[in-house]
Amino acid sequence: MVFSFYFLYNFVLKRAKALAILMVCAITGTLAPTVLAAGPKTSDTAPAGTQDLDFSTASSTALTVKVDGKPKKVTMYEDCYVKHPTNVATVQNEDRIDQKLSIYVPENATSSSPILLYVNNAGWMSDAYAARTQVVNGKNYFSTSNTDKIGKALKKGYVIVSYGCRSRADKTDPAGKHISHSPATMTDTKAVIRYLRANASRLKAGNPERIVVTGTSGGGALSTIIAASGNSSDYFQSLYEIGAAGITKHSNGTYTSSIRDDVFATIAYCPINDLREADAAYEWTYQNTRNALYADKELADTGVDGKGNLFQDPLGMKLNGYNFTQQEAQAASKALALQYGQYVNHLGLKLDDGKTPLTSENLKDAVISLLKDEIGESADEIGSAQMQADVTGKFPAASDASVPAARNQDWITFRSEGSGPRASVTVDPASFNYDRYLYYIASNKTLKVPMAFSNVGMGIAGQNEDNLFGTDDQAYTPYEFYSWNNDKDSKNSAGKDETGKTWDEYMKTKEGKALALQLEMASPIPYLTNQTISGSKDSLGDSAPYWYVRHGMADRDTSFALQTVLRYAMTNDSSIKDANFEFAWLKPHSGDYDVQEAYSWLEDAVKTADAEDTAKKPSAPKPSKKKKTQTIRVSSKYLKKTYKARALKKSSKRFKLKVSVKGKAPVTYTWKSGSKKISVSRKGTVRIPKGLKKGTYKIKIKIRAAATKTYQAKTLTKTLTIRIR
Repeated sequence: MVFSFYFLYNFVLKRAKALAILMVCAITGTLAPTVLAAGPKTSDTAPAGTQDLDFSTASSTALTVKVDGKPKKVTMYEDCYVKHPTNVATVQNEDRIDQKLSIYVPENATSSSPILLYVNNAGWMSDAYAARTQVVNGKNYFSTSNTDKIGKALKKGYVIVSYGCRSRADKTDPAGKHISHSPATMTDTKAVIRYLRANASRLKAGNPERIVVTGTSGGGALSTIIAASGNSSDYFQSLYEIGAAGITKHSNGTYTSSIRDDVFATIAYCPINDLREADAAYEWTYQNTRNALYADKELADTGVDGKGNLFQDPLGMKLNGYNFTQQEAQAASKALALQYGQYVNHLGLKLDDGKTPLTSENLKDAVISLLKDEIGESADEIGSAQMQADVTGKFPAASDASVPAARNQDWITFRSEGSGPRASVTVDPASFNYDRYLYYIASNKTLKVPMAFSNVGMGIAGQNEDNLFGTDDQAYTPYEFYSWNNDKDSKNSAGKDETGKTWDEYMKTKEGKALALQLEMASPIPYLTNQTISGSKDSLGDSAPYWYVRHGMADRDTSFALQTVLRYAMTNDSSIKDANFEFAWLKPHSGDYDVQEAYSWLEDAVKTADAEDTAKKPSAPKPSKKKKTQTIRVSSKYLKKTYKARALKKSSKRFKLKVSVKGKAPVTYTWKSGSKKISVSRKGTVRIPKGLKKGTYKIKIKIRAAATKTYQAKTLTKTLTIRIR
């Protein structure tokens, strides 16, 4: 049996200490602003020394932008967020500080405004202060655009924070040490949050209890880690070493914290969220697809089919120039897929009924169910005709942009009905073929090579995250069992070839346990599932109560299995109040494509939390005006439906629940109990699957109307009866 991190927990000491990371006091910086308030707190020629972390002495710059064509004043504040900044960023700044943040305060922001923490971290390396998200002076932003998050934020009066931090793209420090390995990126991000809380009374606007961390890809992963690991003691030592706010080291070597670093919410896109298992999950998803593609092409080694047309290399090797044989790639894929099944089986997650375990046996069905839900909701939202155009058009972000239409479109059926002006198209979610769908993706977008995330020492170096891990004397280390056991680099002081130990054996050593802790701190899963190495209450952390996660249905950069496990880790965490997860209809590896929906969700979350906070406060001397009682009315015609069994032989059936509420309160729907064959989406779409046998099926649905300014929140449970005759 392949060693997984679940088994590692049995070998690690109950009080595992965080990996020590040497910090050196020196700095890099960014382009100097036009200073209106206090100037930079460091010399432009000397190291920064100890910073005071006091917002009242931060520099400020007046900006004027346009939002929807109208001028808006924004003030940018800049400051160093740690006491002992470093000087390892590849892109250096003029003021010689990189661990620095920008706080953008629009003129309509208030003390209750949410704070949006924009993380970059693309590929776990685009983190220099110079590369941060910026509000650009003079630029015209659009609040109604689905892709302009800054425009929407400024219009709403939200405070925006962006920052520079350490990443795997950094240089070594003056002593030649690699100080940017995990948990550096997470530690620096937590230090930003601590700075904001430490200065809560000094900030010009923004509520540090409403911090929302958001990012895409590696930034999405970082967002989920921060959202899952709030206040975890795993990070205390590394936070202390850089001088983050609120950390104290005691004479007995322990650390305590007086300031929190948990967040209110996360908005995360395509998060490559569990690097420990990213390759294994990828091969669990695509192993059979690789084999099918290779078998279907007569001249696979040349990347040309029988008609001379270029196709996407199923092993992700030839077209990318990897030195990796077909046999080696398929052997790696098989071993990794097997290991991921073992990993899933030991996570202890449950399906939505709260009873059935999520296992390697039903994970595929869980993935398919979530994908079908998105197909049904997309039919309601954008229409079947647009969906058909999307499927038959160009593949999003295709490897070969010259191909006019996507290959292998036969993974879903669209039915034409009527003719002339009354002609219409209907998508059949029940016709969704998951295996053909994966084939569709892989034949249009080159799959990653097996071991894509950890491969440097195997001689197939490409995009990978190996240099995110290791000791400060190592440039990188292989961090998965397959890359470790097959390492060929004789100069990296790692791998079976140099240590003489297999992965299983190495992970029982002191050094192996330190690597395991680095990996833990770069994943949200141990914190969401309460499976941290030490197992102590302090290490488990506090999860953000609100999660909004999206992963594109045309995204081949990471696997649907990995995201499905994240989804169930979210829903299994009882402290998370809203786990809003969806696969986004044919979106590629990208983010911020649904700004209106995401920020509307955030607005509702903030209103709900504000209402809960108000309810917890002691009564004022003068009684305030009470909110009115909400009512939810559901017509009986939506609660009892009858269908003919013969009609369900051809296709599934769907209908949307309709309720009436007061004050236009947002309404969400949740399956509570009853028949698992009938599903209901958050937006109230009920789906009766194709082929459902005769009988009577009942489910209980929880209907929730969110609180508004006038009306209280209200929850109602109704029984839906479906009769098939």
